[in-house]
Amino acid sequence: MNRRTFLSTTGTLAAAGLAGCSGDSGDNKLLGQPTKTVSSPQGVEPQHRSFGETVEFPRVSLTVSDPRMMKTYEWSENGEAKTADAGEGNQWAMAHVRAENIADREARLPLTLDFKGVVGERVFHPGRNKSPTAKYIGGKADPGVVSEGDMGFLVPESASVDQFRVLYEERRTDGKHAVWWEP
Repeated sequence: MNRRTFLSTTGTLAAAGLAGCSGDSGDNKLLGQPTKTVSSPQGVEPQHRSFGETVEFPRVSLTVSDPRMMKTYEWSENGEAKTADAGEGNQWAMAHVRAENIADREARLPLTLDFKGVVGERVFHPGRNKSPTAKYIGGKADPGVVSEGDMGFLVPESASVDQFRVLYEERRTDGKHAVWWEP
């Protein structure tokens, strides 16, 4: 097999292997997309916290705070002011997320895809928060590293901050976790 045939075959196989894969952190979508209902992982009793309270896991502490609704989201990029409008009938539900590696070794901070915004029983996945300085980013972190920033969910304009909740759920090496942050 020559190089051209090999590269052509490899590319086709890679594309076929990725077909149907839909998992992402929500960052690939400009706007979060709602699903119908919310449920917690089976076999896990969710913890309930007020916005601003911290939950500690064996290697990570996690806080969701400062919920707010806004019609437009503003940020600065290369010194230039930018604005993202929520669009007709929608608004941004923003929350501040802070995660810290409290272990004495590398740990994985929660990913964006581990969070859901909830209004009533409707679930909203995080949309892209365009501001690189304000956006929460999880992933591998050295001891003592803190990642914090805003996470945005596109919700109906009729939703109030008192109706908005954030659900964090994932399976970690120490087991399944589910935490609700509520007003």
